[in-house]
Amino acid sequence: MALLAMRTVTAACLLYCIISGIESIKGNEELNLSTSNATTGSIHEERSFAHGNEGRCDVLYDNKCFTLIISMAKMTLGEAEAVCKAAKGRLANVYGEEHFNLLRALIRSRTPIGHSGNYAWLGMTLDTKTRRVKLSNGEWAPYTRWHSRAPYESPRPYIGFNVVCDNTNINAQGYADEWASHRIEGALCESKVPWER
Repeated sequence: MALLAMRTVTAACLLYCIISGIESIKGNEELNLSTSNATTGSIHEERSFAHGNEGRCDVLYDNKCFTLIISMAKMTLGEAEAVCKAAKGRLANVYGEEHFNLLRALIRSRTPIGHSGNYAWLGMTLDTKTRRVKLSNGEWAPYTRWHSRAPYESPRPYIGFNVVCDNTNINAQGYADEWASHRIEGALCESKVPWER
């Protein structure tokens, strides 16, 4: 019975990702930037699960688009970088506490059916000597919030953003240090807003 339930959930997730991916590709034929206003950013109402989502924003913050791309096959850091490059962006930075909370809500909202949480690569790195997080441009990150198990005793240089569905479990929300070969569900991409290209 448990095996049947697991197969049903897996099939539902796969079907959902395929349908969402098709909608994402179709959406690229027409630039669709409908957003709902937030305090300082905007959250895009549509989902992006496929390559080729140039011009689409899941979160608009400080004149930058942030798009979450999920892969049921999971991705290494190199694969996540390639996915973001194909979407005309790069792996994302987190620019402050408010931005962290917007991205956390986005990642939580894309948790696959049957999973307790979701995990996405970021473009930031960990200085393994000082244990401080750096943005992709080499500057120190303005805001750092670690998952309860991170950083590891022997720190790893790359950063993922781990989020659980239970919003009350504050300790299970935040950055985790990883090896580039580790496979996780998503890539959080950052790009210029389309109207400023």
